[in-house]
Amino acid sequence: MMTEERYNQYKSDFNAACAGDDNGFSDFYDKYYEPGAVFEYIPNATKNVGKEVVVSFWQHVHGLMHEEIKPHRSFLSSDTSVATEAPIDFLCKKDMEWVGVKHKAGSSFRLLMSAFYDLSENGKFKYVRVYSIYHPDYQVR
Repeated sequence: MMTEERYNQYKSDFNAACAGDDNGFSDFYDKYYEPGAVFEYIPNATKNVGKEVVVSFWQHVHGLMHEEIKPHRSFLSSDTSVATEAPIDFLCKKDMEWVGVKHKAGSSFRLLMSAFYDLSENGKFKYVRVYSIYHPDYQVR
């Protein structure tokens, strides 16, 4: 079972990996994910399977923007799964488009993320579905 305390450590470790160079993602993956885990990012319905592909996805995002998961609004956990909802703040490193919205370098935006994690017998993530929603009402004012 993933406790709320452990999940908060997961978020803290992810934010630390995002704050550094992109070398921290590999160790982060090993600590929290099964080797062949699936990380599905929606709205694209992109499935990233396995450490190399998932870490490469995180590194790609890291090259575009700085990401920070904020304190979650809700957290539910059982022996086999975790569900959370949290805002994520992004600071754009380049002019870019994300979730259909154009952003300038130096600008920031917020997504509301809902994530559903399936846990292995080892208590690591084996399947993750992340739903990210952009809406003007979610932006920091």
